[in-house]
Amino acid sequence: MDIRIGDIKKQRWSILASVVVLALLTAAHFILVAPILEQKETLASKIKQQKELIAKYEQKLKQGQSIQKELENHLVDMQAMHSKLFKGSDPYQLAASLGDLLSSKGGAGGQKLDIKTYQVLASQEHGLYQEVHLRFNLMTNVEGLHHFLARVKNSEFAILVQEINIQKIQRNKGPDLVVNVILAALMEKGEKS
Repeated sequence: MDIRIGDIKKQRWSILASVVVLALLTAAHFILVAPILEQKETLASKIKQQKELIAKYEQKLKQGQSIQKELENHLVDMQAMHSKLFKGSDPYQLAASLGDLLSSKGGAGGQKLDIKTYQVLASQEHGLYQEVHLRFNLMTNVEGLHHFLARVKNSEFAILVQEINIQKIQRNKGPDLVVNVILAALMEKGEKS
């Protein structure tokens, strides 16, 4: 195939038109299509960032809900504990009330429990309540001791036996056990004056 200059001269308008159309298409691409493609990539990047941000917020919301549930559970526990606190501010009043609550002089079934003395050993404040350590010295028998420990266990107050010392004494009649018990009880925090 030989191309002659004469053939090019005959087709020059066609060639020129083709070059102009090609130049217009290239210019249209750079002016119209390229910015649209760039905006599309920018928008895709922003959408991806927004989706990641939404996922993080959803995770934080789930954590917040679990924290809220934990706080509600703690609140229920705190209310239950608060209901078991001895209402009052004086450890000696607590000791006297517990002495009355736990003693039974000639009670049901002949259980004899005689609290001889009680003593407040220590009081330590913990936030909204205080822990009071009390020593009770009592004379009883095995049934009376069982009755005493059952009353401690089933008490409406938060009471715990921390230490117990039991001595058996020889007696013909009456209580044959000398018991020294240290109780830890929780009470409302005393107000400072």
